[in-house]
Amino acid sequence: MCTPLFQALAARGGGTATVNPARRGLLRGGGLFTGLLALQSLVPAAARSAPAPAVQGRGAAELIYTGGDIVTVNDRAPRAEAVAVRRGVIVGVGTRAQVERAWKGSATRTVDLAGRTLVPGFIDAHSHLAQMETTWGTPNLNPPPVGAIRSIEDIVAAMRRHVQEQDIAPGETVLASGYDDSMLAERRHPTRADLDRVSTAHPVLAVHASGHLLAANSRALAAVGYGRHTQDPPGGVVRRGADGEPDGVVEELAALPFMQLPKPRDMEARLRNLLQIQDHYAARGTTTAQDGISLLHDVALMREAAGRGLLKLDLVAYPRWDQFNDMLAGKSAPAADVAAPDGGYRGRFRIGGMKITCDGSPQGKTAYLSRPYLHPPHGQGADYRGYPGVPQEELDRWFDLAWRHGLQLLVHCNGDAAAQQMIDAARKAVARHGRKDLRPVMIHAQFIRHDQVDQLKALGIVPSFFTGHTFFWGDWHINETVGRERAFGMSPMAYALRQGLRCTNHTDAPIIPVDHLMAMWTAVNRVSRSGVVVGPDERVSALDALKAVTLHAAWQYHEERLKGSIEAGKLADLAVLDRNPLKVDPMAIKDIQVLQTIKEGRVIHDAA
Repeated sequence: MCTPLFQALAARGGGTATVNPARRGLLRGGGLFTGLLALQSLVPAAARSAPAPAVQGRGAAELIYTGGDIVTVNDRAPRAEAVAVRRGVIVGVGTRAQVERAWKGSATRTVDLAGRTLVPGFIDAHSHLAQMETTWGTPNLNPPPVGAIRSIEDIVAAMRRHVQEQDIAPGETVLASGYDDSMLAERRHPTRADLDRVSTAHPVLAVHASGHLLAANSRALAAVGYGRHTQDPPGGVVRRGADGEPDGVVEELAALPFMQLPKPRDMEARLRNLLQIQDHYAARGTTTAQDGISLLHDVALMREAAGRGLLKLDLVAYPRWDQFNDMLAGKSAPAADVAAPDGGYRGRFRIGGMKITCDGSPQGKTAYLSRPYLHPPHGQGADYRGYPGVPQEELDRWFDLAWRHGLQLLVHCNGDAAAQQMIDAARKAVARHGRKDLRPVMIHAQFIRHDQVDQLKALGIVPSFFTGHTFFWGDWHINETVGRERAFGMSPMAYALRQGLRCTNHTDAPIIPVDHLMAMWTAVNRVSRSGVVVGPDERVSALDALKAVTLHAAWQYHEERLKGSIEAGKLADLAVLDRNPLKVDPMAIKDIQVLQTIKEGRVIHDAA
């Protein structure tokens, strides 16, 4: 989801995560207004998209791609035989004869696709690239097909093995992530007693697959001072056993103190990890990536990488709302050093706007719903429907400021009650300041209702869906969280498209792997782990699924003049696939392989 626990973990080497941002007075005084004025040098102003790149002079192309399927994702010219690239920009698209006549010179290299397929590079509409660094190299607790964990015993064994293999000294924290109670044989979270079997000499932390819950052993609970008399913090829950003692499972903001326990990595180690993570993204066809809720520490990391020329991908960061003003006040990168005044990249890095988290995780049963959960968490009543992450009044103020100053907002909304919070805040801002082309994004929009989708277009809100839920948690939602009716309506991409909205789709990595073809597969098929088609009416075409991770994703970023389709004048951000996703059996889309990824004409991944 929006991985609050990974955010807090990233903060251990830099800025401090704030449990209750309202107490910091961010919306009082002149600091935020000053910061927002400074932000206009960081993000595109309203109704201003980045201009298309200029190619000086005529000259010959350096590269011409031909000999395979070319899917342009340009409705005016959906197919082509050849593409010419000069100085990192697409300069010609058309028949092979046309392109070669106009652009082939003595030094032009012709790239034979040999029957393979050329598509625009994939644009990551929402993930957490920098935050993946925080757990890079720690045990993978995911179930198949992402990992190999099937039971709590497997968790204990994997974490014990990690302690031994890494020779982790007593007292140092043992961290792992990705466990999914919906897929464990025991159908429950690991408890303090389970994790005590990993070690009693180390604090032991296991982060839930959603990033919104965490399980801790007794030593970790003691380290943060959680006991029988600990009160639930605002926006969080400490789960308890029948004896009233914490059972080791904590939700949302109650988990943040634990994330200060792991030993921080130094900048050089983080940069090495960041290089590997970029390779991980590039191997999946990604040419533009996102860090979807950055802390000060993350911004410092990305700025350092940009300054050293270490970014292979374009990277867009959205600082977390409760640290946003600190970043602009100079506690991280000075505004002028982050991005060019026109909203462009510097060293492939820019700040895109701000991220706000309105609720939690539906699979973890912390998302904010308008109707109760089918089966509430242990200890909650039958009327339990989750809880908001931000009060409506505070959200309204952020939207008002965003509309005044031309700021793009990304707002995490899983439940329909959280979605309504965003809709209401946007409606108030539009009423005060008029319609503006800010393109605020509703991240996940998991259980948004059709009547709510109808309101998004009028308000200029972009729905960014997470259709991966249909496979990874479709059965869980049907049988455990919300029931068949609501589960079948989740991620209503087909309905949104019929209403004329530009929809994007994302992986929310590290919640599920960075795999845009898998995201396409889930949007097209909506098949659960058990084979149930979770909402057949919400399936979309392969072309619409491809647009959601290319052209529409570029539009979400105000970058549609630069990216997202194979057209003359756009950046040569491309991916070579072994098969055409528009021609294969829809159930085979997830098995397509990325053979090459090209960023501005330069190969940044080659599977050969």
